[in-house]
Amino acid sequence: MPTDNEIAVRLFYEALSTGDTALVDEALAADWDAVPPLRAGSGPEGWKASIAHLRGVFSDLTIEIEDVVADGDKVAVRAVSRARQTGDLLGVEGTGREVEFRAADFHRVVDGRIVRTWHLEDYFAIATQIGLEFTRGA
Repeated sequence: MPTDNEIAVRLFYEALSTGDTALVDEALAADWDAVPPLRAGSGPEGWKASIAHLRGVFSDLTIEIEDVVADGDKVAVRAVSRARQTGDLLGVEGTGREVEFRAADFHRVVDGRIVRTWHLEDYFAIATQIGLEFTRGA
């Protein structure tokens, strides 16, 4: 049986996976903070704007939660996302390519709402899958 903390965290990912931003208000505290900060702004409204942006860049976006580990007020998640890149990303116009990338997040939950999220994502995997090439400097 999932704890209230795990339920809040699962709603966080469900909102991204489905585009149902009403779930954000159930998952996040009003003063939610993301590390690193979101380009779209802070708090629940920043996450809603980020969801809209990501779903515009990645069509058919799905997020599969592979692991959830809860300890006290912390919930760790390992997830894999799959999508087709149809919007501009990292200076690359939509390629139509399918991408798969992994993320690890650590959430702090208080009173059933996420108050802080630390996010680590494999941007290198995304970049190479959409065709960016990296060369070794001289």
